[in-house]
Amino acid sequence: MNIRNDHNTQLHSYLSLRKAVGWIGILLPFALVLGHLIIFKGGTVLDNMSVYYHTGMRDVFVGALCAIALFLFFYKGYDRWDNYSADLAGVFALGIAFFPTVKEGPWDWIAWVHFVCAACFLVILALISIFLFTRGEKHPTRMKRKRNLIYRACGIVMLAALASIEIFFLFFNGIDSDSRFVLIAETITLMAFGISWLTKGGTLYPDKSIKKYNMENEEKLVRVFVGPEPTALLLLEILEETGIKGMIKNDSGLGYLGAVPQVMDLYIIEEDMEKAAPLINDFREKHDPDK
Repeated sequence: MNIRNDHNTQLHSYLSLRKAVGWIGILLPFALVLGHLIIFKGGTVLDNMSVYYHTGMRDVFVGALCAIALFLFFYKGYDRWDNYSADLAGVFALGIAFFPTVKEGPWDWIAWVHFVCAACFLVILALISIFLFTRGEKHPTRMKRKRNLIYRACGIVMLAALASIEIFFLFFNGIDSDSRFVLIAETITLMAFGISWLTKGGTLYPDKSIKKYNMENEEKLVRVFVGPEPTALLLLEILEETGIKGMIKNDSGLGYLGAVPQVMDLYIIEEDMEKAAPLINDFREKHDPDK
């Protein structure tokens, strides 16, 4: 039997990617403004983030959006709604990057595509934070309840900031305005987005695993899942959020040959089975291939 000792490393790498996406969201507005002023000697702070496409910070702007889009395309959530939402947000992120707004003057059709993609991208991310990140077990841990408050607060802040931009455009001639209001609202929106994803990545209020001993020497293990490794890692993450220690094993023997097995086995300790059963049953229902 080949025991996979690196499943925790893979899980933490996945959480690190979530944190990276969060930091991109938080730092992007400041990087654009400071880079334009300091590196490229820009004379003033521009009206909104999108106009930085027409400055020396273009590569940073496009690269950050493409990095976020790439992660969203490969992001695997708890069910298909998570995946569909992330994929759709990724498409709109690419739309923001490859359909730039105008540098100045009246908007053309490309600028309108850019505006629609930006609005849809941020609205979807806000809804993910409010409705998808907050899902989980029926009896969440104390830390999970705290994280849910952060997710909802971030989502509401994002929607409020986006609504303020729409009101500014409709009633205060925001398209032709020289005000920095849009830039400030966009910065608030991206910071809320970043905080939400940092929390999802385990930066704020993470659950600590209750089990501290080495499971490889534990004889009373129960196999609770057999399936693809990404799906097994997802279930492992759900279980470890509630303090249930798990271990992934490769019983096929392919690990000895350097091949990637199609099926992995997830084990937990027998005494945790009662606590884990509702989570596992709910997970199986959501990932039933016949649905």
